[in-house]
Amino acid sequence: MSTDKKSGGLAGIVAGQTSISTVGKEGVGLTYRGYAIEELAEKATFEEVAFLLLEGRLPERPELEAFRKSLIARRGLPAALKALLEQLPASAHPMDVLRTGCSALGCLEPEGPSRSAREVAERLLAAFPSMLLYWHHFARSGKRIEPAIDAPSMAAHFFRLMVSSRDFATCSNLEICSWVSSK
Repeated sequence: MSTDKKSGGLAGIVAGQTSISTVGKEGVGLTYRGYAIEELAEKATFEEVAFLLLEGRLPERPELEAFRKSLIARRGLPAALKALLEQLPASAHPMDVLRTGCSALGCLEPEGPSRSAREVAERLLAAFPSMLLYWHHFARSGKRIEPAIDAPSMAAHFFRLMVSSRDFATCSNLEICSWVSSK
């Protein structure tokens, strides 16, 4: 029997250099801009991590609030994109829905000198939950939802769109957690 160690994939091969993230730094873990993913998951919001990835540093409180407001303002979907999402089958994989929605949005709102890369990134960050959940509700029930809601965070936006068929204003946290875990 051979005791030779097999290696596969890209083991030991540098595929590229980036300052954004590292995988297996010093043999373990994942970092974003020098922060361990475990620390970010425990202490940072989605918006804080997105800002970190875009800007290379964590935001100050006023910057975070401005970033959140910018994302909230970019959540809406053009009618042509909604029409396209309605044509996608319910059996489509969510990643395929996002890829298709991204490509369509790129055609409807093309990049150019009047839109910075940062603006495009913010638009996509804000639009992805709207795309996915608009398609989800339409594909499952034929219901057209309005994704441009005034939820204070990406997590709240996603949650409120996901459960738009229920009124959670009068529910306890325990009832909401029970509902989410049943899905």
